[in-house]
Amino acid sequence: MIIEDYFYEKFIKNPEKGTDRIYNFLSKINHPQKKLKNIIHVAGTNGKGSTIEFLRSCLNFNQLTSNVFTSPHLLKINERFLIKDKVINDDLLSSIIENCSYFCSDQELTFFEFITACAFELFSKNISDFNIIEVGIGGLHDPTNIISEKKLSIITTISYDHEDLLGGDLGMIAKEKLGIIPNNGFVVFGPQCNSLDKIIHENLAEKNAEGFFYGKDWFVEKNNDLIIYKDEFGRLEFNLLGLNGDYQIFNAGLCIAALRLLKQKNKIIINDENIINGLKNAQLQGRLTELTGNIKSWVNKSSEILIDGCHNPSAAKVISNEMIKKNNRDRKDLLIILGIKKNKNLDDFIINFNEIAKEITFVPIEGSVSSSLSDLRNKNLFKNTILKESSSLKEAIISYSKYENSRILICGSLYLVSEALRID
Repeated sequence: MIIEDYFYEKFIKNPEKGTDRIYNFLSKINHPQKKLKNIIHVAGTNGKGSTIEFLRSCLNFNQLTSNVFTSPHLLKINERFLIKDKVINDDLLSSIIENCSYFCSDQELTFFEFITACAFELFSKNISDFNIIEVGIGGLHDPTNIISEKKLSIITTISYDHEDLLGGDLGMIAKEKLGIIPNNGFVVFGPQCNSLDKIIHENLAEKNAEGFFYGKDWFVEKNNDLIIYKDEFGRLEFNLLGLNGDYQIFNAGLCIAALRLLKQKNKIIINDENIINGLKNAQLQGRLTELTGNIKSWVNKSSEILIDGCHNPSAAKVISNEMIKKNNRDRKDLLIILGIKKNKNLDDFIINFNEIAKEITFVPIEGSVSSSLSDLRNKNLFKNTILKESSSLKEAIISYSKYENSRILICGSLYLVSEALRID
């Protein structure tokens, strides 16, 4: 059975928002989500995957196991499900799909609703110390928000993305993300825009929930090679993260804040040395990951190839800053290969690479309606950057082989990153 083909043929496309469908389905399989303990629910625009991996790794170094549900996957759908910190095998995946599909009629659920239900069923039968659940899109109406008993909520930075589904106003997007906070719950926040302060505090007050904020309750900074974290429980210093990019210090800081809050509120044993080891050993593909396999043979041997799943303007800004820092340390021509979905804010995304990129090549994303060069409205702003198109990722990479000592960045979509990983 080809699992992906099975999924995409069976399920609803473009559904109405809400959790009624998944609730009705879960009732057929005896509500496995109600059997889950110690749930950590993670929402936000950027940094969810990195924060979750830091969290999982730190818990693991503290001898605490985690079941983890994330999306999307890069190479195999199995990656979305971790049982006791390990990606599930094909046999277990096929078994859980077969068991759940027995109760699922055609066009009853969306693809994401079904695999969310599979995750709940899987986790209910495989007990771990924690269950870490990533929101798919938004929060309030997301299928994962059917869970009510949460040990902790985490909200990473909120910014613009999926405006077609969440609304074009940042306040509307924030209300969707804040929808995961339960009554009387605890929530840790990553860095947020000041303009969202009122909405956030009103939401917390309505729910009698307690928030812990970056810049107020916890702080993190990088001083040369030293990362310094501070909160009311003390200071933590370390000099290495397992994930690339200076911006990861904020995801690492959010992880530490969450762990220390868990330690305070739930009396779990969390050791600072084990936190440092967990942060150092976190691993996640597609976040400023360097490719060193087959794909390298297509370019000059002095060039490097990086992949990153950034796909919205705020993430593009972060990655462009990383490229500037890299160039300050090791000067190379920046060559970008961009595959971005049609419904994304192309102009606001790509402007972040103006002046710092020598070339930007548009490529199609497999299985998606992609933006092309003709969709770019502000071409006239790119005075010193060559804009062009290629018919495929491979063609675009090979077109850059003429450059020596270059830095090639493949970005714009996790689906494009997935294609690059498969090639490599």
